[in-house]
Amino acid sequence: MTQKIQAAQKQVKTIAMEDYRAVVDHPGDALIIDVREPQEYAAGHVPGAVNILRGVLEFQIWTHVGSPAGPQMATPLYLQCQSGNRASLAAQSLAELGFTHTTAMVMSLEEW
Repeated sequence: MTQKIQAAQKQVKTIAMEDYRAVVDHPGDALIIDVREPQEYAAGHVPGAVNILRGVLEFQIWTHVGSPAGPQMATPLYLQCQSGNRASLAAQSLAELGFTHTTAMVMSLEEW
């Protein structure tokens, strides 16, 4: 699994904490997705983040962005988890589905 995570982190776009804070403060059309487990999310999360589990993201994303046939595929998606591993895999999976603006936060959530 470690090789898969490392490969994903090399392929996905990432942003620095300062840039992420700016997105959270002014998300505009962006969707901030926390891919952690519900109990992790409940213990504390970034303001405005939607909790969609990593394991069901590919199925539940459509609830938030509409169908794959529409312009929603260009919705800016920012993915986060506890350390960046699940977020990187999630960003990669969404890019494979055809989303054109996926970004992973590779950080420790404690930094928030």
